[in-house]
Amino acid sequence: MHEQQLPLRPIVVVTGSNGGVGFGICHRLLCQLAQRNPPDAEPRFTSLLPPDVQPGRQFDVDHSEVGMTLVMACRSALRAQRAKMQLEELLEAFVEKIPRGTKEYGYALRYMENVRIDICQVDLSDVGSVLRCGREITRSYPYVSHLICNAGLATYSHLDFGVFFRQAFASPTAAVRNPAFNIQKAGVLSKDNLGYVWQCNVFGHYVLFRSLQSALSAYALHCPSRSQSQSPARVVWLSSVDALPTYDPISDWQLTKTDKSYQASKAQIDYMVMELAQKSNLMSQATRQDCGTAQGKIDHLLVSPGITSTKVAADLLRPKILEYCMLAFFYFCRLLGSPHLLFSTYKAAIAASYAALTPSTSIPAFTSFDEQANIDGNISYADVANTAMDARAYPKFSAMSDRWGHEHVGIVPVVRWEKHPDEGRAALERCERLYKAFVKAEGVEGKAENGHADNSGEKRA
Repeated sequence: MHEQQLPLRPIVVVTGSNGGVGFGICHRLLCQLAQRNPPDAEPRFTSLLPPDVQPGRQFDVDHSEVGMTLVMACRSALRAQRAKMQLEELLEAFVEKIPRGTKEYGYALRYMENVRIDICQVDLSDVGSVLRCGREITRSYPYVSHLICNAGLATYSHLDFGVFFRQAFASPTAAVRNPAFNIQKAGVLSKDNLGYVWQCNVFGHYVLFRSLQSALSAYALHCPSRSQSQSPARVVWLSSVDALPTYDPISDWQLTKTDKSYQASKAQIDYMVMELAQKSNLMSQATRQDCGTAQGKIDHLLVSPGITSTKVAADLLRPKILEYCMLAFFYFCRLLGSPHLLFSTYKAAIAASYAALTPSTSIPAFTSFDEQANIDGNISYADVANTAMDARAYPKFSAMSDRWGHEHVGIVPVVRWEKHPDEGRAALERCERLYKAFVKAEGVEGKAENGHADNSGEKRA
């Protein structure tokens, strides 16, 4: 028998990880990997796999000796440090709940001793900061196994309670899934003179992905075994169940004119990830034929955390009594059958955890609207689909919950935009051109430490 090789240490980068859903993702991943067979890694949706594809076996890899490196990519180093300490305490509390003296407890203890949590400061609204973060991570680690693009924001100004009551009266579940009462500011620009929401939610993450692309590709090259090399690095992009293409891709692709910039940014992410996944699959075919492995391949997966209460929502609900009213309304809607409501960020992280841990051969590349046993039946994209209910759709893995609060992973189908079917490709091309322009400005003008020129050419200190 051959000597068993140790698995490769996961090196996971999570943006926006000092609070909200990002913190929940870190918490959940740390606890899942403390188990030899993480429940979130169990293959799902096997009926959606092609007939000639065998689903991968359930995750069964001994990570107790190699542990995990978690890189918290956050804007505030102070808040990240506090979150790091809290994560360490939560992991310890999780391990202590395992009965002492069992194999599971010994495994978790060894794993916990080998866990490392690092912090990398990054501001997604500053391209220079993102490029520096990418360089720092690439210099500090031999590879990156997972990049989880979680951080996001919206320019909410207030709630329109008149619209809320009209929506709630017409359909409470639709009111929580696609709220029209969260009023957003339009025209907000970043320091780089780009659309603020677009830069933070879309372009900033694209720049980070491109900055880490070599480190992600290097993951397969470092894999000690053929079986693990067939599980390439993954980029997990967080979208939303409220993603809607409420923008003009010709004149407003930076989302400064639309009054639904948050929903539009998530729809643009959907289209981009569909295109990235297609390109990745096409590029990997020749490599697999040549060497039989997934060397250099990077998987792109789309997930949604469902709907959960975060600080962003809480800040709009003042006085405090309004926050309690919102929670009561959420519970009411969940009892009515709304599948997207989750009441903790740990539960909301289940889809991202599944996308990060499940065997790659068990992840379906497509779904369809007629798979009602597996997908959300309330389709926001139906009005922009080419063939509506029989469209071949890209799967967005979404955190869902039953009426009693038990979380699970479902699928929200994503289809191409009927009016602009090439928007994914066009969005990628726009991001790539702009990325190269910023990289060139950094290299030519030597502004890696002092900022770079914005679109008007004015130097920013």
